[in-house]
Amino acid sequence: DGTLADKDTLVRLFAEAGVDLQRPIVTSCGSGVSAAILALGLARLGRWDAPVYDGSWTEWGGRSDTPVEAA
Repeated sequence: DGTLADKDTLVRLFAEAGVDLQRPIVTSCGSGVSAAILALGLARLGRWDAPVYDGSWTEWGGRSDTPVEAA
């Protein structure tokens, strides 16, 4: 319905994704948009300290001086 998930659902989704909410978190994605939504979800859980790397992969992957590891 376009609304942000409730706290219980967010906790479950982050846990299923392997996110430890007790550790430092920096959100990142392809261009920064999804990272901002992740940070909003974390803020809803009281994690206002999770920064968004707004350059995300577009910036990181486009530089020759940043490490990239292929899976």
